[in-house]
Amino acid sequence: MTKATDGKRIGASERTLDILTFLGEAGHATVTEVADRLDAAKSTTHYHLKTLEDAEFVVRTDGGYRVSLNFLTMGHELVSRMGVYQVGKPKVDRVARETGELCILMVEEHGYGYYVYDNRGEGAVNFDTTGNRKRLHDNALGKAVLANLSTERVDEIVERHGLPATTAQTITDRTALDAELETARDEGVAFDREEQLDGLCCVAAPIRSTHASGSDPVEAALSVAVPASRARDDYFNEELPHVVSDAANLVELELQEY
Repeated sequence: MTKATDGKRIGASERTLDILTFLGEAGHATVTEVADRLDAAKSTTHYHLKTLEDAEFVVRTDGGYRVSLNFLTMGHELVSRMGVYQVGKPKVDRVARETGELCILMVEEHGYGYYVYDNRGEGAVNFDTTGNRKRLHDNALGKAVLANLSTERVDEIVERHGLPATTAQTITDRTALDAELETARDEGVAFDREEQLDGLCCVAAPIRSTHASGSDPVEAALSVAVPASRARDDYFNEELPHVVSDAANLVELELQEY
């Protein structure tokens, strides 16, 4: 559900957003299920859903509702206009082609990482990424971003989203995370050794931009993901870090002229 923040808020808007959030998480729900989740009257919930249906933001299904594909269109149009996407896409394609691995472009927003583009090289691991939203602490892309945010911003993100474990290797302690982020700042890249998904390792570099919102200059990151079996030698620890750093730096340079 929507989280309280300072300032005035409109109750009807909050309720609408809560409905959309719940339907997005549930996939499908009846009017009764939505009303129960929101602790609202069934009649009021029905009016909200009917309004959303008329606006084509939800679709009525057999006995219930789901969010509409309108959100897919909106997201695609948004991403396609992003400078970091337009500049970063060909770099991702090149890295995937040259390494044969999975290369991913991620954009940070509201303390989450959104995977906006990927390309799979010939030997790439089969890992679905585009369109996914991830926390930042359990993957190389997210840590590359966190390492370049202010301490206050990291505090805010951790307080809001926590440090839950997704695998046995996930860093769930703030002190350990801070040490990892310090190393990432010093080395210019961040690593993920089976912290988000068993059997998958990644190395990522941040993408800084003068167009980034807020006071922090980092807005995105670029990574290469490999099976854990290929992450135990200089290829993962030395070669790939240079590859992602060079690609991310090229994106940064071109964004200055964008």
